[in-house]
Amino acid sequence: MDFNESRKAYNQIPIPSTLNRKVEEAINMAKKSKTTSDRKVVPFKRHKWLYSVAGVAAALVLAFVVSVNASTAFAATLSKVPIIGNLVTVVTGVNYTQNYNNNSNVNMDVNVPQINVDPTVTDKVTTVTAEQVNAQIKSAVDEYVAEQQKAVDEYKQAFLATGGTIDEWNARQIDIKADYEIKYQNNQYLSLYLYMSMSAFAYTQENKYYNYNFATGKELTLKDVLGDDYINIANKSIISQIEEQIASDPNKIYFGYNSGSSMDDAKFKTITDDTKFYLNADGKPVVCFAKYEIAPGYMGVCEFVIEK
Repeated sequence: MDFNESRKAYNQIPIPSTLNRKVEEAINMAKKSKTTSDRKVVPFKRHKWLYSVAGVAAALVLAFVVSVNASTAFAATLSKVPIIGNLVTVVTGVNYTQNYNNNSNVNMDVNVPQINVDPTVTDKVTTVTAEQVNAQIKSAVDEYVAEQQKAVDEYKQAFLATGGTIDEWNARQIDIKADYEIKYQNNQYLSLYLYMSMSAFAYTQENKYYNYNFATGKELTLKDVLGDDYINIANKSIISQIEEQIASDPNKIYFGYNSGSSMDDAKFKTITDDTKFYLNADGKPVVCFAKYEIAPGYMGVCEFVIEK
């Protein structure tokens, strides 16, 4: 759930039905104490609590609204907090920012998501599923970071062996990163995007997508979202979007579709069970193709929203 959905959910919180009555009673009592001369005047401090409560409530509301609209950090935190009552929540389970192997120019910034199940849920299937997905995600991050660390070590050795100096090495900035984004979440589904990158002598990025139905404890598939005819629905939509993009923008190039383009063997023809996707904020599947998979590298990751 993104930040806008969080703020919308907050704005829809119902105001207690007794609030207006309490405020009116406080106002009327204050008026009567001022205008009624034949009654004993009530000391101000007996009503002070009414103004204090109202003041505190107003201050809390104002502080929340100001924080949401003015603080980027606060907004970013809310964007990863699902609506109360969801079956599962996602938090940052592992976080570290450090240099690698005493190399001050090699920075690692890693955030590993962790799925937590509502402790009141007794369905063991859901708990086991969350534990399995957490293990898969952590393993994927650990494996990627280890591979990049090895690449950095090999690169450093080759750099120094071919005449490079340690000062020249230290002048090169290298970043290894891993982070995640909750693409979609409701009381049943969770769509999580994990992205990892390394920038050094070249830039590499690896994307992984995790889609689960935690009510059943099963991985969510395109068939679950689009129905039995999901292959034809997705293929038709993707090809149509490719053709529309080529017709409207000469900078859009897809293997085998543009006139004169090469690599016909990489031309998109059909999705498979291995085709990656996530659910967007509207709950619609977004099919994703990695860099160089169906288009030149400058096109980056190619994404297509599939309409059912």
